Amino acid sequence: MRLIRIVHWAVMFGLAGAACGGTDAGNSGDQDAAGVSMEELPGKYADAFCQMFSTCVGDLYGIFRPGEDCLSVFKVTFEEALATLPNEVDAKRVKYHAELVQKCLDDVAAGDCDTLAKREPESCKQAIEGTVETDADCNLDVDCSGEQYCKVTGTCPGKCAPYERAGGTCRDDGNCASGLKCGDNAHCVAPAQEGDACEQGEPKCKDGLLCLGQDATNKTPGACYPIDAALAGKAGEHCSIDGHLCHADLACEITQLTPTIGGNCVAKVDAGATCHAAFPDECPDDEYCALTPLMPLMPGTCTAKPKPGEMCGSGLGGAAICAPYARCDDGVCRDIAHAGEDCHANDTCYSGHCQANACVTGSSCE
Repeated sequence: MRLIRIVHWAVMFGLAGAACGGTDAGNSGDQDAAGVSMEELPGKYADAFCQMFSTCVGDLYGIFRPGEDCLSVFKVTFEEALATLPNEVDAKRVKYHAELVQKCLDDVAAGDCDTLAKREPESCKQAIEGTVETDADCNLDVDCSGEQYCKVTGTCPGKCAPYERAGGTCRDDGNCASGLKCGDNAHCVAPAQEGDACEQGEPKCKDGLLCLGQDATNKTPGACYPIDAALAGKAGEHCSIDGHLCHADLACEITQLTPTIGGNCVAKVDAGATCHAAFPDECPDDEYCALTPLMPLMPGTCTAKPKPGEMCGSGLGGAAICAPYARCDDGVCRDIAHAGEDCHANDTCYSGHCQANACVTGSSCE
């Protein structure tokens, strides 16, 4: 059961993985047996995962993806990741125990940041059994027995290999052993801890911490902060983007750019209202504060976010802005892309994986 780290944190998140299961369909192929069927699995797993994700990161999803729903996005993500699971069961590379899946889902839903950082609960290992041994052909991570993943180094099929230790090559976090993340240099590394430098050449933060203060323009790293502490500012209090942000229902309205970017915690404004540069945006979820590029501290107006087919908007720090469930791809907003559709950036895809200008699931040999 290797779905735990499938989520892609895109600009701020960083998870990855593969598949999970139910009935001993590897032996019987009977999908009418009691338990969670493979058809039900993506939606049920998305629900369990989003519960765990919320326990770990609180309101962070809504802050970084305003107007979007975790369940809606990850149901599609898991549907794509699990699309070929029945084929692996039919080929007897996987045994699927439907009657054991609910226990796995319950354990995932009750999980926290520690659960998120690990490979999978023991109940999930029991719910699905990979039968492929080390160095044998595989198509999905879940094909592989024991503590392994499907390692693809060229063309398909891949080969089952032990999870990578620190320093091992990787294409996402799901290739790495428990507790490690796939760094920007495509090698498994220990995540940054509270107070450590993060991003811009430094490791990603440990799950449950937030990297703040990094500067992509100047290539300077940020530091890891506990989410609750970082989002503690009350209305009227000073705030800054280097670790002192506002409560989730407020915005940090920027009034200064030096020595740190910061200002004061304020209430969000109504649709079409006058607004100011802020993080998160002061405007309603389907609008953004349209500012004058050369005068970012001058007031702007809450404006509808660009829809698919329209040119991307420009937000604070040059961030590309599109309507909920759309992404900026090569300067134009488009619906989040499905597996097999064209792309130019990882963030464009439901899977979080854009490879050779096409969205791939990241958990299968493609």
